[in-house]
Amino acid sequence: MARFQCIECDHEHGTATCCPRCRVRRGQVELCHSHGARPVHRCPACRILTRSQSGI
Repeated sequence: MARFQCIECDHEHGTATCCPRCRVRRGQVELCHSHGARPVHRCPACRILTRSQSGI
């Protein structure tokens, strides 16, 4: 199951569409399944995640 972090309140959760804490509907950043943090350009898993989300 993917984990997400809200850019408004930094709450970590499992919902891609809305933060359950602050109810913000935008700005949910998917966390890397490899290192458990926001995407880092040096991480190979993050590069795959970024490509899949951007449609490249």
